[in-house]
Amino acid sequence: MARELAAWAGTAVLFPFGLGRRRERPTARAAGQRTVVLVHGYLANRSSLWPLRAYLWAHGVRQIRAFDYGPLLRGGRGVEAAAVALRETLRSEVRGGRIDLVCHSLGGIVARLYLQELGGARRVDRCITLGTPHLGTYNAYWMTSRVARELRPDSELLARLEAGRPRASRVRFSSIVAGSDAIVVPRVFGAHDDLVLLQNLGHLGLLFSPSAFRAVEERLRAP
Repeated sequence: MARELAAWAGTAVLFPFGLGRRRERPTARAAGQRTVVLVHGYLANRSSLWPLRAYLWAHGVRQIRAFDYGPLLRGGRGVEAAAVALRETLRSEVRGGRIDLVCHSLGGIVARLYLQELGGARRVDRCITLGTPHLGTYNAYWMTSRVARELRPDSELLARLEAGRPRASRVRFSSIVAGSDAIVVPRVFGAHDDLVLLQNLGHLGLLFSPSAFRAVEERLRAP
């Protein structure tokens, strides 16, 4: 619990630095390039993934972009609007080559909508999720927002995603799951294909964990 509280404090300190729209410089038009795109979680912004970004940069992964969908959800729009924005951002800012997605929490659901329903599987090779409620979370029943309703285990959105998994069959999915996640309940709802279980970590702890960062790097470097 102490580690999770420290992670919460860390994300709170970083949050103001991720406010405001920051347009990334478009990549070169190069067919052979590979771009890693980071997608943050619910009630967060791109700053929450800065520790992971710094780790990847220090280990030689240099072409990294961050997608921020936070303003869409604060405006009362749902996950599908965020997925459409992800598609448009990648069209304008990643102008060639292949893409790998690395997503925390709700960001993984946004990515799956893009991959399965908006044609993203044609551009993306890997989708690595950290603490994503692929089958929903019982905690969503305690909230009444549109996003919360979409994250309930019996939601129409999640049923549609589960039925549409074959549409992204060429994408290699990996799920990094926190053994002490109190947000994704039960934690088995976070499993999707290749599974990495990290004990003694909570939902936000994944954002600061060297073990989680190494798991991401290993999958990004896999053939």
